[in-house]
Amino acid sequence: MLEMRQMIRSYTFSTDAMLRITAWSEDIAGFTGRPSSSVIGHKYYEIFPMICSGCEDAATEVLKTGTPFHSREYAFNCPAGEIIRAEVSIEPSISADRKAAGVEITISPLCTCPAAEKLESLQYLIDIGKTATTLAHGVRNPLNAIKGAVVYLRGKYENDPTLVEFTKIMEEEIGRLDSFISKFLSTTVMGSEAAVIDINELLRKVEVFTAFQSQARNIRLKYHYCEIPSIKVEADPFELEQAILNVINNAMDAMHSRGELTVKAGIQILDGSDFAVIQVSDTGRGMIEPDIKGFSKPLKKEKGKGYGLFITREALQHYGGHLEIKSREEGGTDVRLFLPLKKK
Repeated sequence: MLEMRQMIRSYTFSTDAMLRITAWSEDIAGFTGRPSSSVIGHKYYEIFPMICSGCEDAATEVLKTGTPFHSREYAFNCPAGEIIRAEVSIEPSISADRKAAGVEITISPLCTCPAAEKLESLQYLIDIGKTATTLAHGVRNPLNAIKGAVVYLRGKYENDPTLVEFTKIMEEEIGRLDSFISKFLSTTVMGSEAAVIDINELLRKVEVFTAFQSQARNIRLKYHYCEIPSIKVEADPFELEQAILNVINNAMDAMHSRGELTVKAGIQILDGSDFAVIQVSDTGRGMIEPDIKGFSKPLKKEKGKGYGLFITREALQHYGGHLEIKSREEGGTDVRLFLPLKKK
């Protein structure tokens, strides 16, 4: 479903000819826990240990000779205090008069630091918050126009039962979205209106939405409802619906066209507790890195920011559930959403 690439993560910053830091990206700020305001203007070796070439400072040597430097024998303390070994490269920055005006230093850790990973995850959450707030403000006015158009279409084609059913669902969803945006802008609290939800009923509504998308993309769509007549969970209906649609939309994006998407509902017992399970299976290319259980940040995709599954996981965890992702050897991906069953 999502193409994962396994590679060494690199962090790059720049200095001037006095080895004072002049450029410090958000990535390295998240990795070190040091914002640019606290490092710009400082010598690089006041932030990281000096990079040595023999008995000399390697960055100074690069400035003098203009020759790049590379080593796999660099080490520094991560925010958790653990020693991290890394590759390090230093490239000269050449000015218009062809003199070394500074250096560009790239550090590629050979292992991960738990504290740094947590800081990066927090930075992603901040990015999501900024994006969501901007989106929430920008979407409200178009919503009113869309709602008006939906009401007009339902009145004009009132003899078409399918269109009437679909426009009623659209109007209801627009109302929920408007309410969600209002609450988000005022409180940003997840799950403010949890309710008892029948999973089969929710999936029937989702099937109506996704039927048009699948037809347009020539994707075969199959829904299998739970044999037990009523499986119920407690969550915010809008949030859960969006969580399911996030997964389905990612699956459709992975297949492009002429694939098959299956949505199946059921019940599973985990550690003595009953969970409702919604499984979304696609026939896309699958993932290069299959074992991504417990992922803690957005997953990189060919397009978009990869926030969809991350947000879905956060919503499920808020209600005591979790998300599982597995790539099948024959191709395709299974994503399973778990939520605890509502106790009678």
